[in-house]
Amino acid sequence: MGINIQQMAEYESLKEGKKSEMKQEGVQWVKPVPIDEYELPVFPVHVFPVWLRDYVKGVAESTQTPIDAAGMATISVLSTTLMKKFYVKLSGEWSESLNTYSIISLPSGNRKSAVFKALQEPITIFEQQERERLGLKVSKQKAILKAKRKRLERHEKEYAKNGEEATLKEIKDLTNEIQEEKLLTIPRYITEDVTPEKLADLLAENNEKMAILSAEGGGIFSIMAGRYSSDGKANIEIFLKGFSGDYCAVDRIGRAAKVLRNPALTIGLFVQPHVVQDTPPSFQERGLMPRFLYSFPKSLVGNRKIRPESIKEEVKNAYSTTIRNLLSFEVPDPIQLTLDENARRLEETLREDVESMFLEGGDLAEMKEWGSKLAGQIIRVAGLLHVADYANELPFSNTKIEEISPQINELTFSRARQLTKYFIEHAKAAYDCMKADRRTEDVKYLLNVIKKKQKSVIEYREIQMLTRKRFYRAEHLKNTLFDLEDRGYIRKKEGRKKVYQVNPYFLS
Repeated sequence: MGINIQQMAEYESLKEGKKSEMKQEGVQWVKPVPIDEYELPVFPVHVFPVWLRDYVKGVAESTQTPIDAAGMATISVLSTTLMKKFYVKLSGEWSESLNTYSIISLPSGNRKSAVFKALQEPITIFEQQERERLGLKVSKQKAILKAKRKRLERHEKEYAKNGEEATLKEIKDLTNEIQEEKLLTIPRYITEDVTPEKLADLLAENNEKMAILSAEGGGIFSIMAGRYSSDGKANIEIFLKGFSGDYCAVDRIGRAAKVLRNPALTIGLFVQPHVVQDTPPSFQERGLMPRFLYSFPKSLVGNRKIRPESIKEEVKNAYSTTIRNLLSFEVPDPIQLTLDENARRLEETLREDVESMFLEGGDLAEMKEWGSKLAGQIIRVAGLLHVADYANELPFSNTKIEEISPQINELTFSRARQLTKYFIEHAKAAYDCMKADRRTEDVKYLLNVIKKKQKSVIEYREIQMLTRKRFYRAEHLKNTLFDLEDRGYIRKKEGRKKVYQVNPYFLS
């Protein structure tokens, strides 16, 4: 963030009268020195198949939220339903699973909960139905296993006394029965604020897959940073390994170790901008933040419709039914997808383009760690889109799975590749946010307050009352006002009351 050389030169030329000036109450004004803001691309919703595209648009319209919010959350939902069911094989040892990590940054008051509820509702309903269907079976199995363990304990005591072969045979038979029993579990798909230790348990109990989806994602970041750890240190190991499927063993005193051989974790979070800005440096240094896809959509607050259109019933039904079908579909081992020849050429071109962006002055020159994962991220999205293309047409079952082509074609990969610019530009905004100092954020905040009032002259006392929650020290506010004066946004007006004139260029 900050002022670049070109912007400063423009400002100097304005001061010298080389550009047009504006008058206000006898005061000559020039255009203020801009604070870096981004005109970020809008999420290209057309990459989704029709059944998803219509629902994403419907959610955005009905909740009056940016299309980016529903679009990115949809990627998280697809990842939740498809991870460990499919993967994309490239070559040799290189393959990409279909789980993704994403962050959508929006200020409070943007109806984030409504977006997530609309998109993840089919998953939560399916979870509840599975709980009701399997609850009795799980309870019976637990009761039977409990009785068998008690019998085993009794036989072990008897054998210790009499050493009879018949008792030993009973012990062996019961032990084999208990060990060979395939434990039933009630499936879980989504969790929210969860400690690393509990997350390891959930992964172990659910075929080593789990999704963390939250409309208030700041909580999980504070947990990662060490909120509940005994030494207060960050604990992100399982979050690092859950992205790439690396072997992970969690050892705890007094409890059995949890060994995860190929964990798959999906993370989809709505957060406020300060959460991204305040992430600990260790998250970046250890490679956690480069695993995320980012979205910084423009808030619609202040421009929302009072009576938006509701989602059409047929669109809602198509989405709910298809997500349920994807959840119902289970395979003993993940199904391998590959790229066809044309798609493979596109993928190679993508990697060539990304490589050139690492050079000095390139889009990824300052984000090499994030950029090194970009091609893999696009491949993951291509895999999600490939299955989604078929999902609305098939009654998902083991007898129909062969109708899904094992090869991702050029058109599908091309659609996924269209997200490249979107992801890069929003990641640049995220990385600048992580590097931004508090002073720049204070300036932006104060500018926003002044602009909302739309006054050519505003009293210091009014500014103080409007911003007292942020600037609780008078010196803090005065320093920020000085920054605005220095950039040409406001000018102190001499007189009995302390007032500021506001640059009409800024107001217009």
